[in-house]
Amino acid sequence: MTNAANSVATPVGLSRSGSGEPLLLLHAFTQTWHCWGGVINELSNEFDMLAPTLPFHWGGPVGDRPLTVAAGADHLEALMNETGWETAHIAGNSLGGWMALELARRGRARSVTAIASAGLWQRGSRHADRLRRKFQLSAYLAPLSRGFANPTLAAIGKATTMRVLCHRPGLVAPELAVIALQSAGYCTARDINAIWPTDTALGMLDQITTPTTIVFSARDRVVPPSRFGAQLVTPSASRRVVMLPDVGHVPMLEAPGRVAAEIRRTAT
Repeated sequence: MTNAANSVATPVGLSRSGSGEPLLLLHAFTQTWHCWGGVINELSNEFDMLAPTLPFHWGGPVGDRPLTVAAGADHLEALMNETGWETAHIAGNSLGGWMALELARRGRARSVTAIASAGLWQRGSRHADRLRRKFQLSAYLAPLSRGFANPTLAAIGKATTMRVLCHRPGLVAPELAVIALQSAGYCTARDINAIWPTDTALGMLDQITTPTTIVFSARDRVVPPSRFGAQLVTPSASRRVVMLPDVGHVPMLEAPGRVAAEIRRTAT
């Protein structure tokens, strides 16, 4: 499908591939399922993978209510039901990590791998409030990223915007970088105050008993682990805590093999 206004092809909104136990892959805010492309290649012989694009995101469905963690989890539960999955291994990045933890809290997860997850902060944290304001500003500026369809501007984007997502943008597959750069411009879920719930993901961790891995990205510029989560999340009988070195906020783009290894380890 092509948007006539700017002749940019809208990416397909869902991927289903591989064989084995079910694995649901959830992307970050403003991204699409395509950020999991390298991980899907790594795990195609081990899991039956479903990677949807969230409502109001580029290529995803138009939701019937504003996107929140709860509404997103409701949508994903319905998708799992349609697929015939009572439970699945679930991996999520950033906002997708928060939704993965919510699905686990609801009993829909066989295992959870939460990667650079949002919500791992204390309620009322000044760092979290500052981050919310930054996201609100970026949401208003997001339409400008549609310009990255232009090859000249895309080169600038790879040198600037991609450094917000990745520590080493040069490692990102070019076709994935193109979608990652433009995706924010076509995301219509821009009310950060609606997306941002009162409760935190930190508060639900002790309610989850399925095998869980909390993955922090050491070079994360969006939710730096030193300020968000690393001091607050501790290992338990069912929970591992991992720090991936030399990766940014969306490590699937630059280090899909290492992300796949953490998912594999959590799920087996």
